[in-house]
Amino acid sequence: MDSKLNTALGLYIHIPFCHTKCTYCDFNTYSGIENLIKDFSNSIYNEIEFWKINENYFVDSIFIGGGTPSYIDPIIIKNILSKIKQNFQFSDEVEITLEINPEDVTQEKANYWKEIGINRCSLGIQSLQDKELILINRRHNSEKALESFEILKNVFSNISIDLIYGLPKQTTESYLNTLQTIVNKEPNHISCYSLQVEKGTVLNQQVVNSQISVANDDLSAEMYEITYKLLKEKGFENYEISNWSKNNKKSLHNLKYWTMKPYIGIGPGSHSYINNKRFSITKPPKKYIDFFSNKIDKIDEIDEIDEKIEFLKKNNILDVFEIQTQENEILEYLMLSIRLKNGIDTDHFKLKYKSDFEDLYLKEIEDYMKNDILFKKNNNYVLTEKGKLFANEVANNFVK
Repeated sequence: MDSKLNTALGLYIHIPFCHTKCTYCDFNTYSGIENLIKDFSNSIYNEIEFWKINENYFVDSIFIGGGTPSYIDPIIIKNILSKIKQNFQFSDEVEITLEINPEDVTQEKANYWKEIGINRCSLGIQSLQDKELILINRRHNSEKALESFEILKNVFSNISIDLIYGLPKQTTESYLNTLQTIVNKEPNHISCYSLQVEKGTVLNQQVVNSQISVANDDLSAEMYEITYKLLKEKGFENYEISNWSKNNKKSLHNLKYWTMKPYIGIGPGSHSYINNKRFSITKPPKKYIDFFSNKIDKIDEIDEIDEKIEFLKKNNILDVFEIQTQENEILEYLMLSIRLKNGIDTDHFKLKYKSDFEDLYLKEIEDYMKNDILFKKNNNYVLTEKGKLFANEVANNFVK
């Protein structure tokens, strides 16, 4: 790696295709549009080439997500990684994550994924209770989930498992059974997310129509406490509220989001944060394909990152574009930092924003410390175990 390259960059590649869509999913994903995959793959290769960076960036993390990237032909994944290598400088130990659904895993695929450079797997198990899986429209069952994990474990040394608590019909007992089974399989990383009922999803419609019910706040809090206690006992580090790792196998890529480091999103609906700008590419796959179906004319003349962003903006291919003000950046910094193990670093805050965190939020800090929500560790304000149950409330009070 060139010693002149001094800024680490993350790349997110969005694959919007799914065999079927989960009831809770509000991501930019689609089923039944497999006829677009070939044209989509050509367009995403072209977008990767468009983003070629000649400035002092090197890529140290790539996350291929979706959607279900494990669903499409693995040759497309190989071509995506080849195209990235042709257009970006890599760090010596780049983390390359592939999101995988259990039903897609075979020994042949696992071997091929490793061969093309994947070195971290994120396996979406969600639950090991078949009744719960059926209710949220997952295609795998518990047996297939565990079989897939074993296949991947024999090939990869860095595997993360995704679980959801608060699912329809889920009890503390059924959730604990899932969690204990997963822990016994010894993954390096576990992400446990509270089910969110998002507008526009099938699940939201089911809840509104009283067809189905999900966990209330008290039950969800109880499930989080079960998670925290068990994973702590088993030696996992709770480095972000919903994420636990062993053997220092934190998600390098997701840490970029949480610590506001630069990343570029490639693919329909993907988000980027770089050069103090936030923006996202248009969501409809067909519109995305039409725009990137041909190589951008005079691509070599669009050299600087800001020129590339401006080009996309002028061609109306961005859904979101905003220049980050210091006020907005502070709000994001607080909302994200409070979720991390080390909390809010007052020295870093002062250096970055030329303001004193304790002066700005003295009343809130005093109230939260009095109520055992926050504690001070050196110069950092950190959520207590109890405080982690109120993380969103704490963040919202800081951002008023």
